[in-house]
Amino acid sequence: MKSIILLLLIFNFCLGHKIPVLELQSYELLEFNSIKDNKENLLKKQFDTKKRKNVITYYYGDELIRKKTKRNGGDHYTIILQGNAQIQHEDTTVFAPYIEIDPEDNGIIKGRIIVTSKKQDYILNAQQGTYSRQEELIKIYGNPYMKLNSKNSSILVATEEIERKIPEKTIIFKNYVKIFSKDWSLLADESTFYDDKNEFILKKNPVLIGKNIYFTAIEMIYNAKDKKIITNQEPLMITTIVLQTKEKQDEKQTSQKTKKEKEENKEEKENMIITADWIEYILDESSNTKHSNPELTQKGMLKGNVLMTSLTKTLKGEEFLILGKEVSYIESNKKVTVEDKKENFFLQSQYMLYNLKNRKLLLKQNPELIIYKKNSSVETTSNDQIKEILRAEMIERDFANEITIAKGNVYFKREKEEAIAEYAKIDEKQEKIELLGNPILKREKSEIHCKKIEVYKDRIEIFGELLTKIYD
Repeated sequence: MKSIILLLLIFNFCLGHKIPVLELQSYELLEFNSIKDNKENLLKKQFDTKKRKNVITYYYGDELIRKKTKRNGGDHYTIILQGNAQIQHEDTTVFAPYIEIDPEDNGIIKGRIIVTSKKQDYILNAQQGTYSRQEELIKIYGNPYMKLNSKNSSILVATEEIERKIPEKTIIFKNYVKIFSKDWSLLADESTFYDDKNEFILKKNPVLIGKNIYFTAIEMIYNAKDKKIITNQEPLMITTIVLQTKEKQDEKQTSQKTKKEKEENKEEKENMIITADWIEYILDESSNTKHSNPELTQKGMLKGNVLMTSLTKTLKGEEFLILGKEVSYIESNKKVTVEDKKENFFLQSQYMLYNLKNRKLLLKQNPELIIYKKNSSVETTSNDQIKEILRAEMIERDFANEITIAKGNVYFKREKEEAIAEYAKIDEKQEKIELLGNPILKREKSEIHCKKIEVYKDRIEIFGELLTKIYD
């Protein structure tokens, strides 16, 4: 619990302070000549490396200089490439103003370095670097970064040192990594990018910080193609929900509020802590999966021992969908339980749709509402602590206005009294339950048919009595 409180403090601090995000600069790769098409000042090498056989490498520069050196009692040559210097090692190409290749095919790269791959839409950029043909390895440093383009948008990846392992088709970010986009930042102490999967594996304290969201785990996968995070390594998400208050709803209907009234209408927020065995979270709205409701899109998924907790409520289940912009809706088609800590309500059903912003809950498929006696805990209560039970085909709960509506085959029970109806309304502020739609009250050996039943904490009132049946 202490660690969660600490995370909340950090999260609230982050919300109050702007996270520095590097601005994505428009960068056009210079139109370099293909070295394969230019025979002049071109050097081709084709022989084995430590890792593979018969590897082809091209060296090119506007000026190619062979510098004789003495080594191990014999003459050897260092190759100097100047001006539009290039190394093409299979699909990976290095561009720089100056490259020096020693007799063992180890290279020193200087100036503005650019590394590209024919099969991937990314650019690596730095001020210095080294190259090893035998190891098939490129290292760049001096403010290195990666720019990765995907689906009409870009991300920028900054670190201290970048290694390009050509045979493995991987890029390793050393010491730390910061992945920046327009709306979020993804941080970790260590990361590897895999060309074939277009994925970053983020290890050692990975953290996502975005608008109203903080997300961490032991390890994360960021899929750059689908722009989503996947993790099953003890994930923890904290989201701040900007609540749609009654004043805001009224303001949508009428704009004739005075300035003073608008200033008094302060924004309400609620922190929600989310844990699960497995979490998928989509970062880009354009990548969201379509939902059966055309107004909603799938933002993510929570699987296995899902727990969502705020100061006033707790939601539990096995599989939740995150829907809408940011974390706006939660949906579940499997058994779910909801605890309203404020009113000591306990709800459960096989289907749930919860609008987190306006705090409206919809339950279908055998929904049940249990109201416990005052000062009892849902976790420790037994049946004798149950005050009232309400069942129906559908239950709607408005947390903001403290009203619950039940529709279709309504069943209500309090101690030895039972009632059935087609419609029920619970108003916590008035401490009243209304049952309508041919309600019937069953009390001991009697059955009362009427027009309306009102249930209070100390009594039950009947209106428009139509028929009373007494059984032996």
